[in-house]
Amino acid sequence: MSTEMLAALPQAYAAIPHTVQRHTPRRRAVAKAMTMAAQVPTLTADVRVDLTAVLAVRREWAGGARPSVLGLIAWAAVRTLREFPALNASWSDSALIAWNPVNLGIAVDTPKGVVVPVVTDAAQYGAPELTAAIAAAAEKTRGRGLDLADLEGGTFTISNPGAVGPSVRAEALLNTPQVALLGLPGIIRQPVVVGTGDRERVEIRSTITPSLTFDHRAIDGGDAVRYLVALRDLLESADDAAYRSPGRKDDHHDD
Repeated sequence: MSTEMLAALPQAYAAIPHTVQRHTPRRRAVAKAMTMAAQVPTLTADVRVDLTAVLAVRREWAGGARPSVLGLIAWAAVRTLREFPALNASWSDSALIAWNPVNLGIAVDTPKGVVVPVVTDAAQYGAPELTAAIAAAAEKTRGRGLDLADLEGGTFTISNPGAVGPSVRAEALLNTPQVALLGLPGIIRQPVVVGTGDRERVEIRSTITPSLTFDHRAIDGGDAVRYLVALRDLLESADDAAYRSPGRKDDHHDD
């Protein structure tokens, strides 16, 4: 079969030696989804998070399976959503549909492209259980054991390009029809001013800069920033007892 039958070559490129790689059904599906997502008016906001408290909780974890850094951040992201229900939602021309459970999509890098399995009702878990659920979803994805149902019904997505390499920013297209996506770039070591007043000092800390990409039709920039600030404050202050609790609205660990 000629290359012309597989792909229309750009004008004036026919004489250049080349190979043609046929798109897989998955790549075509991803391209269709990304084209749809690109039509959504989005913005991205970022906030720097000092991970000192998160890493200390993980290092000193006692009793039961130790949560991953991703699991701890995901738990905090899910818990913070209860203060910002418009971020766990879908947009329609007539209404905003706010979903009751947080069905957490986790973008998983595979040799054949990114796949987003869903952890259903992620707020039922503490950080260790959520870590296990995310790991199980990723393993199932890479092992080709996913069913269509495992990919459906997501209400909020976390993308973790920092797991692939030292990315500086994690802006992404939305996983429509969701209205928000939290991107996690690489963890970096950098100078941070700590303390206040005359006790200010500079220390080298591990930090991350989560990026919240959001549908501007559904969410104003102020609410996006407020979500990120609340997420930062929780990550910089939560202890292991908090991380062991579920993120439901009816738990008994509210401040």
